[in-house]
Amino acid sequence: MARRRILSLDGGGSWALLEVWSLIQAYGAETPGHDVLAEFDFVAANSGGSLVLGGLLMDLTLGELMELFRSEARRRQIFVAGASPPARYSTDGKLAGLRAILGPTDRPLPEVASRTGNRGRPLPHVLIAAYAVEQEKGVLFRSDLTAPAASVEPVEAGRPPSVTLAEAIHASSNAPILYFDDAARLAAGNFWDGAIAGWNCPAAVAVIEALAYGWQPREIVLLSLGSGNVLVPDKRLPPPSDDLGLKLQRLSREVGMMLRAILKEPASSAPFHAHVMLGGALPTNPRDAITDGPVVRLNPMPGPATTDPPHARLAALDMDAIAAEDVAVIERLGQRWLAGFVPNEPVRMQRATGHPDIGHRTAAEALAAWAALAPRRVG
Repeated sequence: MARRRILSLDGGGSWALLEVWSLIQAYGAETPGHDVLAEFDFVAANSGGSLVLGGLLMDLTLGELMELFRSEARRRQIFVAGASPPARYSTDGKLAGLRAILGPTDRPLPEVASRTGNRGRPLPHVLIAAYAVEQEKGVLFRSDLTAPAASVEPVEAGRPPSVTLAEAIHASSNAPILYFDDAARLAAGNFWDGAIAGWNCPAAVAVIEALAYGWQPREIVLLSLGSGNVLVPDKRLPPPSDDLGLKLQRLSREVGMMLRAILKEPASSAPFHAHVMLGGALPTNPRDAITDGPVVRLNPMPGPATTDPPHARLAALDMDAIAAEDVAVIERLGQRWLAGFVPNEPVRMQRATGHPDIGHRTAAEALAAWAALAPRRVG
């Protein structure tokens, strides 16, 4: 049976280089981005994942895309210093950096996707997630402006054109308050990171978009690529107090936890929801994991026992890793994960034991499952 294939790319800032590692392992470092995209019928991305998508639409080889993430100069074009505290980075500087990186590929989304690629093969529809600030709701930027799931609205004179690729990535990657100093202000509106809408992992919303096209659940398979899930002990809130100083301390702690929570959805929630929507089987006992479902999740999941790279070092890194030594630690995590020394995050795992009940415990098992579900279209 011919299958409809979806690629889902999580947010995660610099950590999204782990998604490039996954693609290299699946398709090879010399494979151009348009050939990778031709393996899929639909791609959904958020934040750091939208940066990966941008590189694929530039038709960089996967090796060249990895070098883009390795370049400290390029990272500093995204994470531009100079903002006033508590923000760390300039929103306007980020947009200028994205435009410089994308170059001539920075055109309206329908002109860079949903069309024929550089080697004559169809490129998939793409969807990039963001959050509209004034409307307080999620927004999906599409290359297919007539997608069935899109709102049906009157065409008015002077209606703003489709956002460009740089604008969509800019909106999607604009993590608020502690990170960037303003909303992404575009002609189409003002936006924050799509994680605020619950779409840091866009797997489930991608399936909804696909079902709206009339694709049948049994014919859809989905590859969900993550940017690392570092397991840490639950954080404890300070106890309630009538002391004003302690109240302010608690408020500051809660705000910080809330802002980071929007970038770290509960492990496997969206891939699991996608699995269920596509008719994937559910386990009936803890001994028999479901390993042949329609969703494959590839994401390193280091726990407290991880010593290479050290768990404490990973847990201390934020999504905005810029320094070369920090990115080298993330890259080392990817290498150890692909070699089988760091566990893979499954679609769903047992809370008590950490073992998968849906999905795959190692990257190698997940890659083999995807190769069986979606054999290569391009030789």
